[in-house]
Amino acid sequence: MNTSTPQCAFIGLGAMGIHMAKHIHNHLVQSGHPPLLVYNRTRARGESLASEVPGLQVADSLQQVAQTADVIFTCLLNDAAVSQVITDLLSAGLKEDAIIVEQSTIAPTVTKELAAKVNKESKAHYIACPIMGPPPKAAAAQLIVLAAGPQNVRDKVLPLLVPAIGPKAIQLGDDPVQALHMKLTGNFFVTSLVEMLGEGMTLGQASGVGQDKVKELLDALFPGTLIPQYADRIVRNTYKDQIFFPLSSARKDATHIKNLGNSVNAKLPITDIFLDHLNSVQESEGDLDISGVVVASRKAAGLNEDGSKP
Repeated sequence: MNTSTPQCAFIGLGAMGIHMAKHIHNHLVQSGHPPLLVYNRTRARGESLASEVPGLQVADSLQQVAQTADVIFTCLLNDAAVSQVITDLLSAGLKEDAIIVEQSTIAPTVTKELAAKVNKESKAHYIACPIMGPPPKAAAAQLIVLAAGPQNVRDKVLPLLVPAIGPKAIQLGDDPVQALHMKLTGNFFVTSLVEMLGEGMTLGQASGVGQDKVKELLDALFPGTLIPQYADRIVRNTYKDQIFFPLSSARKDATHIKNLGNSVNAKLPITDIFLDHLNSVQESEGDLDISGVVVASRKAAGLNEDGSKP
């Protein structure tokens, strides 16, 4: 591995990855590194990004990524996609001392399996660096990086991520699994916050106070936090046309949270309620934004889906 100017690659140009790849590429170029190499299952998405970002390179295959890159960032939809991509990279033959930087939200057990697989089947390294923040934060390079893996490997990778995709990294030790424990703990707060707001905004609306007045109170009490941001989405009912965190992804994460809680005997009743509401809303309304869970509370209170009174 060329430690001074490593060739970096990014796999997965979804709602988060497309912004992260752009910022990493710009940081690399400004630092005198080779341009970023990107790969996406749908090549057109990579070509579209390359047309907007001067110098960005599009890989033809995972084999090209494996045999070319010193540092490979992956940000993918779910456990199955991550497992398949890393298996394919290993089959293609990773470079000696290459580093896989896995940034998806997956089950800690899968992280443990993949780290062991990389260590057993190659001379490469594996660290977990999931990120906290929605797509707008990714676009603004305001993500929080959660990093775990061997210290010497983290030391090589984190300067490529901070401040490129965000201002802060929280380091969680040598075991990659701990980064996923932190990620799921963080997502517990996000999912619980959305559930709390759904219930509280509905309480204000159904009791006659009005959800707009509840939002005014939240703006004053919690300025600059996620609370007014999600309250605004609920008041404006943007959950159908502004999908930052789809219910399908929220269900995946909440299920991982619940499984983690069960594994350490931590009771998470809020997560159980959130999942019940999420499932009922997705079944009746489709794959809305996470803020759409408010629909379950509204319907239970006798309100219309949009919060208005019948």
